[in-house]
Amino acid sequence: MPLPHLIEPSEREWLFKATNETSLDPVRDVCLLAYFLGTPCVTLEINRIQLRDVLNKSGKLNKKFTIRGTSSYNGGDRVIYLKNKRLIEYTQSYIQHRVKNNIGIGNHPDHYLGLDPDEALFFTGKGSGFSIVSKKTSKGTPTYSCDALNRHLKTLMNKGGIECPSVLSGRRTFAVMLKRKGFDVAHIHHLLGNKSLSTTTKLLTTDPIDMGAIAAEAF
Repeated sequence: MPLPHLIEPSEREWLFKATNETSLDPVRDVCLLAYFLGTPCVTLEINRIQLRDVLNKSGKLNKKFTIRGTSSYNGGDRVIYLKNKRLIEYTQSYIQHRVKNNIGIGNHPDHYLGLDPDEALFFTGKGSGFSIVSKKTSKGTPTYSCDALNRHLKTLMNKGGIECPSVLSGRRTFAVMLKRKGFDVAHIHHLLGNKSLSTTTKLLTTDPIDMGAIAAEAF
């Protein structure tokens, strides 16, 4: 099975620019892409993020939050860190956008900037979070999917010029970018939460050589 497309920095910047210029909801969508490429979350995990995960009752952003583990899709709990400067800026902008446009209002104006903490972080144009579909395998085991969000992300990537857009490109890009910056495999593996180390190693040892980037360092 071929690996998902790795989104290089130049492609990423163009994707953000194109999204900002063409999206019907650019503030939300650039923030959504920031979580897709700037965190180790799979799309179902992004879909399940609640406002209270990223926003404190006082109205300040949390520095980290816990992804709630479920054996049917991601195993145990793990921590997601909100420390990246761009990720913080996109999150703040989107939350202020929600406040300004009364998206997902709560029952207490002095808590969570007046927003409902139990609602999804990312809202659709219909005024609710992206849908999650529950199914059962032939053995009766429940499985979950977020087809609507997956389609939306693929549409954004397609409009942003990403060839063969894949909802798995985010995690591969996240892992490879950290490896290129010199972080060790053990810590990257921990952030990804993969059950098998070989899964993480495969993502990292198949990093394609960017000849253009090498040539750019000539002088």
